[in-house]
Amino acid sequence: MIPNILHFVFGMAPDFGGKPFSLVHYLAIKSAVELNKPQAAYFHYQYEPQGEWWEKAKPLLQLQHITAPGTIHGNKLHHVAHKADVVRLQALKETGGIYMDLDTISVKPLTDLLNHSFAIGQELKPEYVPKNWRQRFKHQLRSLLGNKKENETNGLCNAVLLSEKNSPFINYWLDEYKSFRSEGRDKYWNEHSVLVPLALAEKYPQHITRLSPYAFHYPLYDEAGLRSMFEEVTSFPDAYLHHLWESFAWDKYMSKLTPEDISTKDTTYNLVARRFI
Repeated sequence: MIPNILHFVFGMAPDFGGKPFSLVHYLAIKSAVELNKPQAAYFHYQYEPQGEWWEKAKPLLQLQHITAPGTIHGNKLHHVAHKADVVRLQALKETGGIYMDLDTISVKPLTDLLNHSFAIGQELKPEYVPKNWRQRFKHQLRSLLGNKKENETNGLCNAVLLSEKNSPFINYWLDEYKSFRSEGRDKYWNEHSVLVPLALAEKYPQHITRLSPYAFHYPLYDEAGLRSMFEEVTSFPDAYLHHLWESFAWDKYMSKLTPEDISTKDTTYNLVARRFI
């Protein structure tokens, strides 16, 4: 049984990766706490945020000051994102519960998922968009030959995780960090956050529940997906929450949101967030 405990991780670097604690981060916490009514909501950080929205969030949280890990199994963690990846797994190993990235917005409670040992959502690849006439020709040819791939799975995304304390799957996952080799945004960037859990799920299916990509990680991070979240009003009836893909959405959408925008402009995100302002 997964305990109804929330975990958030933030502030692994003093500059917060250029994305300081803001309105969208506050709403991630507020929506998760209000809907799930957890026993506790832990905020794991090395560098404490500041500002108006952090002051509003703090009363909802139990602060857990940590030192961001520099290595795991002797392998160096170069990037703050990889440090945060390890912190979330270690927190779930220690207490169990629900981990959420702060670029999420909750739609409904996760309580009906707590009877599993470990649960994670699938991540889809965006539909391929050709960039020039050669790519368009090849793409059309593959389609005519029946080789067009749509809704292909990228892997299992670690932006939202539910786990029993010391679950077998968490332990298998942490053990796989013996082979960690990414030095940042390289070809191994998402190996241990997305690809490794997929491989482990194939090896140990009895220890994991794989949820539909539409539960957490939809719409996607391509232009059409971001428009459907931040410019249009679209229904996603299977969503427990929405992963907002901060790396792709920050500059154009997330960093610019204000309470006035959320209150007056109807978009998919705003209609959800409006409940928690």
